[in-house]
Amino acid sequence: MSVFASPITYYLERYRQGDTENAFCGLAQVDHEALPELMAEFRAAPETDLRAFLLNVVWQHRQTSAIPLLGQALREGETAFWRQAMDGLVAMACPEALEALRMGRSRQFPEERDTQEFRAWLEEAIEQAS
Repeated sequence: MSVFASPITYYLERYRQGDTENAFCGLAQVDHEALPELMAEFRAAPETDLRAFLLNVVWQHRQTSAIPLLGQALREGETAFWRQAMDGLVAMACPEALEALRMGRSRQFPEERDTQEFRAWLEEAIEQAS
């Protein structure tokens, strides 16, 4: 059992009980070594809201090890995920984050208006991260 399992479990339960602020602060303050577990929680969580919350927590740690997950969320995720991913990648503003943003340019949506909205956000994010 990991040394981070207990705090992560505790704060996720706080989140589920509606104490979002306390849960966020607690998870944002766990050691950066807990990031793999937080990312695993993101991948395993069935609820969109919880997944978006976890993605926010992950990028708040501002560790380059989270860039692949953020890039994936940017290219494949729902609106709540790609917005969190963009925020995180812009906050990191390193070459790897900028490359992950640029890779998002190939993303297409079933509806053209969704693609246009995404691209507008993406180009602004790339400009901010540059």
